[in-house]
Amino acid sequence: MSNLETQNFEKGRIKALQDERVYIQKKTFTKWANAFLEKVRMEIRDLFSDLADGKMLMKLLEIISGENLGRPNKGLLRVQKVENVNRCLKFLATKVYFENIGAEDIVDGNPRLILGLIWTIILRFQIQEITIDLDEDEEDGERKSAKDALLLWCQRKTAGYPGVNITNFTNSWRNGLGFNALIHAHRPDLLDFDRLDPPDHIANLNNAFDVADQQLGIPKILDAEDVDVNRPDEKIIVTYVASYYHYFAKMKSEMTGGKRIAKIVGMMRDVQNMEDDYERLTTDLLEWIHNKIKALNNRNFPNSLEGIQKELIMFKEYMTAEKPPKYRERGNVEVQYFNIQARLKANGQKGYVPPEGLLVHDIETAWMQLEKSEHGREVALKDELVRQERLEQLARRFSRKAAIRESWLSDMEQILEENIVCNNAAQTEAAVKKHEAISAEILARKDRFRALNSLASELLQGNFRAKEKVKQKDQEVMLRWKRLLDKLDARKTSLSGFNDLMSMFREIESITEELAEVEGKVKADDCGKHLQATEDLRQQHLLLESQLAALTRRVRKLNRNQAKLNQEAGKGSPAHSEARHLDKKLADLNKNLERIQALSNARRANLDTAGRYYQFLDDTEQEERWAAEKLDEVKVTAVGKDLDAGLKLLKKHEALEAEMQNRWRRCEQICAVGQDLVNQGHPERTEIGARIKSLMARWKQLQDGAATRRTRLEDALEAQQYYADANEAESWMKEKMPLVCSDDYGKDKATAQALLSRHNRLNQDIRAFNTEIKRLEELAVLMTKAASEHNISPAKFLSVPVENGSAENGEQRGDGDDEEEEEEVVEVPREVEVEEIVEREMMQDVMETRKIPQVRAMYPYKGQGMAVEKGESRRAREYSLLRTEFLLAQWHSAIVSLFSPCD
Repeated sequence: MSNLETQNFEKGRIKALQDERVYIQKKTFTKWANAFLEKVRMEIRDLFSDLADGKMLMKLLEIISGENLGRPNKGLLRVQKVENVNRCLKFLATKVYFENIGAEDIVDGNPRLILGLIWTIILRFQIQEITIDLDEDEEDGERKSAKDALLLWCQRKTAGYPGVNITNFTNSWRNGLGFNALIHAHRPDLLDFDRLDPPDHIANLNNAFDVADQQLGIPKILDAEDVDVNRPDEKIIVTYVASYYHYFAKMKSEMTGGKRIAKIVGMMRDVQNMEDDYERLTTDLLEWIHNKIKALNNRNFPNSLEGIQKELIMFKEYMTAEKPPKYRERGNVEVQYFNIQARLKANGQKGYVPPEGLLVHDIETAWMQLEKSEHGREVALKDELVRQERLEQLARRFSRKAAIRESWLSDMEQILEENIVCNNAAQTEAAVKKHEAISAEILARKDRFRALNSLASELLQGNFRAKEKVKQKDQEVMLRWKRLLDKLDARKTSLSGFNDLMSMFREIESITEELAEVEGKVKADDCGKHLQATEDLRQQHLLLESQLAALTRRVRKLNRNQAKLNQEAGKGSPAHSEARHLDKKLADLNKNLERIQALSNARRANLDTAGRYYQFLDDTEQEERWAAEKLDEVKVTAVGKDLDAGLKLLKKHEALEAEMQNRWRRCEQICAVGQDLVNQGHPERTEIGARIKSLMARWKQLQDGAATRRTRLEDALEAQQYYADANEAESWMKEKMPLVCSDDYGKDKATAQALLSRHNRLNQDIRAFNTEIKRLEELAVLMTKAASEHNISPAKFLSVPVENGSAENGEQRGDGDDEEEEEEVVEVPREVEVEEIVEREMMQDVMETRKIPQVRAMYPYKGQGMAVEKGESRRAREYSLLRTEFLLAQWHSAIVSLFSPCD
């Protein structure tokens, strides 16, 4: 056979063996489960499918464990099945640890996991409870449990039987003699072991299974053919043998129950004696504990280091000699109590309850209080020992430091007794420096005397044994220290006047030097050549004024100090020969300060005037530039191509006028500043006056130009409105003209009557429109008159030819389509202002060529003293009159037509 065939054969063989093992385990586990379930009239037919709903599994666990798992679901839906199985698995998880088993696996019928679950249940509830002592003679010896204990039990029970050698739960049971030996060891009356034939395995196995089933009530969950194989399944053997163990263990416990009754009577007598001994020992021990607690809680310690040391020695003797025997006595009492309880429990009697106050708990509580008192006394003794040692150290330090302080006080008192010599400034300065050195030396010792006083206070608060001596010594030292400080203050008071005098001399010299520096700066004549330079100089001068103000405050302080010194000298304070010299120097300093203050004020006024002047120049230049810019805007002649454009230009001009109104206030303020400078006699007052006049002249031009511009825009808007209304009237008449000139008089009475009604309504409309024609005529006369007064053509305000309406008429009549607008160039004189940088301004006359809009008549006209041929060009002013005459002629024709013979 090839390697591939060999491998396939081996795989097939292994698969067959696995299937066979699964089949055997399934059959055995099914019988084992049915042995319990038959008590509730339930039976598992197929282990892999009948457990899917979880109900049988839940009932099996309740029977084996003796616990209630609750009422299961119906188990019809998958979710109900999963819920039942989950409840079983959660219950098992509280008893034994397992993993890799889920409710879905049981519901889906996973063979391997279902067998594993049943085996887990068997191990937990059938095998795990088995315990065997390795040494049967000793109750507290080592024990084995579960499968090892079951194997040991089998070995002990079958020891000495021929042909039986139990070493495992597989092939050791193949010949069947092991099962027969277990039955014969407990019930030799049920079978004759010597008559069994060792080679006949099947007969031996069936004999044991039948006897166990029929005589002992152990279910026959194994088949002989499953055991008589080369290697039987270990799990099925363990499961079956565990049934033997549980049956025979129960039988043994029933036999041994009667032996205990004989021991009860004698044991009760021994227990009573033990109870009496316990109560006596407990009473004596508690009395000793209470007495010792009272002694340990006493805190009346001796107030000395030697006494505390003796108390510590006594406490140590108690802990090492007196307490240990009592501790052993306490242990004996507890042992006695537990022996009593063990005896009573072994007899199944009620536990012993000692009298009130003699419980083991009372002993433990009292002993804990004793140990707490011991700890408290030990801590208190140690703290007191530390306190006494610290007080002794503090007392030694206090004595040493007090001696040092007294010696130092004696030396300082001798130094302060020396006389003070201050006949001149040099001696005064030397005396002050010497006093400062002495004062520094004395005041530096203040903390040391405070520390000495703290040591004394601490000794007094700590109830030191010699506290009266410490208190007396501390009072003596502190009294001498206070006297020394008083002498130091008196010496300082004597030298303070001399020291203040010298300080004032130094302060005067310092102020004089700073004043000289300030004086050199405030004498400067430069006020700057432009506004920025003047502002920089002004800021610098503000700093000088701040410095001068600080110096002024210092001088005032010197004056107050001088007055104070003079007042003290009048009260008897020691005078000095340098006082008169101080008065003279201070008077000179005040005069010098006043002079420099006047120079500073003058310098400030000059800088302010220069700043105002340069600001005026900048403001006037800015205003003139703005006025020139706006003047160009008001000189613009454009008035808009139509009514909307004219309105926008008028709005823009109104905004300019509002801006001019706001700007005029600023201009007036600037001119007021310049006039103030002229009135104050400024060196450049001539230039200032010229700039004021120039600015006012520029503003006059701007205001006149703005007024002219506004008039032109308003006239243009009026003309635009007139032409719009005229075009509308002309269109209306063109619309009505065919009706009044019609030759249709109707074909019959009805049509003639209808035409007559229509003609009457038309007549009423024409009479109503007569008011509009008269308004246009009056407006044309007013416009012509205004244009004649201002020498301006109304058509000049229009940027498009005014004969648009006539062009429309031409289009209706078919002529004038190709004619173009012609313009006549006429030279009109105009005055403009030209600025030149000369000594003065001059006005020049300039000739300007302007284009005057011309119009061309599209219809011949004669009347009002003039005649116009078709195609003849005229100015707009003449055209407005012609257009008005034309409208009147059209209107007259319409009126005539109304009263023609057709009526």
